Amino acid sequence: MQAIRVHPSQPPSPPYTPSNPASSTSLHLDKTPIPTPKEPGSVLIRIKASTIIRDMLTWPETYAHPYSIPGNDFAGTVVQVVPGPGGQSAFQVGDEVFGMVHADRPCTWAEYAVVLESEVARKPVAVGWEGAAALPLSGMTGFEALFEHGGLDLPDWGDSSSVETKEKQKEVLITGAAGGVGIYLVQLAAAAAGVRVTAASSSSARNGEFLRELGAHEVIEYSALEGVKGRFDVIIDTVGGETLARCWEYVRDGGSLVSVDSASYDFVEEHRKKGIARDGVKALFFIVRGSSRALSFLGELVDRGLLKAFVAGSYPIDRAREAYDFANGRYTGRGKVVLTL
Repeated sequence: MQAIRVHPSQPPSPPYTPSNPASSTSLHLDKTPIPTPKEPGSVLIRIKASTIIRDMLTWPETYAHPYSIPGNDFAGTVVQVVPGPGGQSAFQVGDEVFGMVHADRPCTWAEYAVVLESEVARKPVAVGWEGAAALPLSGMTGFEALFEHGGLDLPDWGDSSSVETKEKQKEVLITGAAGGVGIYLVQLAAAAAGVRVTAASSSSARNGEFLRELGAHEVIEYSALEGVKGRFDVIIDTVGGETLARCWEYVRDGGSLVSVDSASYDFVEEHRKKGIARDGVKALFFIVRGSSRALSFLGELVDRGLLKAFVAGSYPIDRAREAYDFANGRYTGRGKVVLTL
C-alpha cells in the first residue's frame, strides 16, 4: 500500500524530536505492507480521507518509532473485521465509517489502517469522505467539553420543543468561537437541550453573521465581556492566556470552566498561585479520549442538519508535504486540511 512516513534525519543532523521536529521534507510517500488486524475487536479500514493537524510533527508519538505513519482522523470503508469477545462485531465488510485512532497509534496517512471498533462509527450519509474525516477530533473535543465535562444535556430527539422551551436555562460562553474547534463547539452547544449560546470573537464584524448561522444566540467581542460578572453556567475556552484568566470573572458560582487550549494544560494550578481561581467553580483542562458514542452522536447531528463539517483544503496523498505546509500557514479558510486517497 501507499503510505506517508516520517523519514529520520540523516547524520550529521541530530535526530528528530518534539523539540527538534522534522520539517515537511521528511514526509515521504512509500510502499509498505498492508497491516493485518489481529486483536479482537479490531477493523481494517480502506482509508478514503484523513486530516492534517497543525504542528503534528511536534507530537511525541511521531517519534515513538522510526518511519512512523502520521494521522488520526479518518473516513473509509471496512475491509476486514476481527470480532470481539463472543464473536460479535458492530461492523461488516463494506460499511462506510469514520473515526479517530488513539493519539499514541497514529497510522491513517495510508491506504489502509487497523483501528479498534471503539474508535469507529458509521459515516453520516449527508457528508462525503472529506467532510466525515474532518469531524472526529474537533467534534469529539466539543462533545466531551460540553456534555461530559460541562454538564450540558444531550438533545431530546423525541421532544421537538425541548430546546425552545428550555432555551434560557443555561448560559454557555465559547471563546475562540470562530476557530477550528470553536465552530464545532458553537454548533454542538446550540443543539444541546436548554442552552443559550454566546460566541466570543475578536471581530463581530468579520465573524458575527457566520457564528449566528452556526447557532449562536449572541456574538460578542472580548472587550465587551469586561465587567460581566458570573453570567455563564458553562465556559469552554479554546484560546488560553489572558482570555482564559478573565473567564474566572465570567463564570457563575457552581459553574464549569473548561479549557481545550493545549498550552493551558496546568491553568488551574497556575491561576490558583496567582490568586485568580475561585472556589466553587469546576475548572479543568482535558485531552480528548474519543468514543464510538461521541462519533455516533456527531453523525446523527450531521444527518439531522444540525452540524456542518468544514474543510479548508483538500490534497491528494502525494502532495502531503504541500498540505502540511498549508495547514501550518496562515490560511484563511475554515476547518480542516484533508488528505485524500
